Formats: sequence, structure tokens, C-alpha cells
Amino acid sequence: MSRGYFLPEDGNSLFPSFYYKIIKGFEPFPEFPKKVQVETKSGCNAKCLFCPSGKENTRIPHGTMEWNLYKKIIDECVKHPVRRISPYLSNEPLLDREIGKKIKYITLNKKDSTYTKINTNASLLDEEMALSLFDSGLDKISISFHGITKESYEKSMRGLNFKKNLENVKRFVKLKREKNLKKPNIRITMIHTSVVDKELDEIRKFWHQLRLKVDVRALENRVNEKVLTAKLNLKKWERLKNCRRLMEQAYISYNGDVILCCVDWERTTVLGNLKEQSLEEIWNSKKYMEIRKKYINGDIKDTICGKCFIQDEKDFIME
Repeated sequence: MSRGYFLPEDGNSLFPSFYYKIIKGFEPFPEFPKKVQVETKSGCNAKCLFCPSGKENTRIPHGTMEWNLYKKIIDECVKHPVRRISPYLSNEPLLDREIGKKIKYITLNKKDSTYTKINTNASLLDEEMALSLFDSGLDKISISFHGITKESYEKSMRGLNFKKNLENVKRFVKLKREKNLKKPNIRITMIHTSVVDKELDEIRKFWHQLRLKVDVRALENRVNEKVLTAKLNLKKWERLKNCRRLMEQAYISYNGDVILCCVDWERTTVLGNLKEQSLEEIWNSKKYMEIRKKYINGDIKDTICGKCFIQDEKDFIME
């Protein structure tokens, strides 16, 4: 398996540290995650073809994170050199109508080197929510918009309305420009599937006319058999090998559970709970380290990493 970091046990003397840092070009494993995702309210209002939402094999409980727990998590994160804090996970963040207030709490307490980002399907991005996000100090927003026709969009993003959501995005962009705001940076994102493949040039042209950049991302199965067999891939599935999520990112469920990965939709690997421990303790725990060591050694047979496939790894963008 690919690795970009060396673990503490690898660099506990001068020569191994020199070897991994200078010869191999690896970074020392960070003592605190570089990126943190926090699910403030679980659930999603869409059932997209390329997403495990609604396709889980087990029933996952839903809820909203308690404010005291949320503040505890953010208060710990802002003490460290965290690059990004994202108040969402495998959910639609705008389902939480207090999301602007929660982002503002991060904005008021974070270091300048830390930025905030959310990814939304824009179905709930009405004017009230737009104004709340502008006031929150949100740095970046990625808008998931798959397809440029009603047919392709509603086939990809089942349960959503093409016309309504397109107007939501246009209004958001218009309001930001009318207010002469620098933030948030707005990007359009989509997964490269067989449904949108022939529209990609038209998609880019449309959004570029609105002066928006478009990220087209590689299709992942996200550890879900139904996504794997949905015939959305244009190329042969390959195992995802160059992933650094285990080494860089922490994923926190609404109830305080720290889970292994953003693709662990069924919460198969819970590493601890933030009502009982700090994130730093869980991040550096023996259980977490053992999983990382196994991944580096290619021993992924009995982990969710062994079920993770991607359409084209060179287009992989880690979130």
C-alpha cells in the first residue's frame, strides 16, 4: 500500500527518521488530525445513484449533535494546527438549520490558518440559509450538482428538483456578488459517472459562464456493494491504494463517535467517543495506530479499506 507518512515507531531513532524524511520523502505522522469533519445533524434528503445514502445494510440511528458536545470538539480542534474543519460528514449539512450559527462558532475561535468548508446539494439553500452562511464566515462551499439537464440531474440525484436547485445556486452566487463578498469560495462538484460523462464539456461551459470552477471527481464505491454494481463506472474498478485519510482526517458522528473513515456509512469501526475522551487521545490510541500499521503493510483484508474501490485513482480528490 502507498504511504506518505511514517508512524512514531518508525522514527523513534535518528537513522529511521532521516531515512523516512530525507530518503523516502515521508512526513512524520501528525499528532492531531489535519482535517476534521463533524456531523452536526445526520441524514440526507437525496438518494443519489453514486452515494450509499439509503443503500445501507444496517439501520443507522439519526439525531442532532448536542451543542455542548459540538463546542467541546471545536474548542479542542482550534488549539491545534488543523488545516480544515468541516461541519458535515455523510449528511446534508443544510438539514441543520443552525448550521450557520455552528460555522460562526468555528470562525470566531479558529486560527487564521484554518478554513471551514461544507459540501451541499443546495436543495435547502434558500435566501435565509444563504444569508446565514454569509454571516457565518464560511470559507468554502462545494455544491454537488450532477448533470446539466433535468433528465441527467434527477436521474443522478434522486429525490431532488433540477429547476429549483439550479435557481438556489444562481441566487446564492448573485447574492454573494451583490454584497461584494470574498467568501465563501464557491465550487461546483460532481462525480464522473456514465450518466454525466457525455455532458461534461457542456457542464463546464455552463458553470464557467457564471465564473464558477468545476471539480469532476473520480467515482468511488464508498464501501457499498450497490454502488459497485450500479454500472455507473466507465472504467474498470480498481482498489483505492493511495488514500491518506487514515493519516490526516478525523470523522465524527453526531453522537460523538469517532469513526474510521467518511466512507464508513454503517459505522462498522468506531474508535472511541468524544463524550468520554478527547480527540487527541482517540487519534493516537493503540487501536487506531494498529489499523494504520495494517494499512501501511497492505493487511486490509478484514477492514473497510479492503472493500474500497475507485474508477480512476489518478482523479482521486481526498475529502
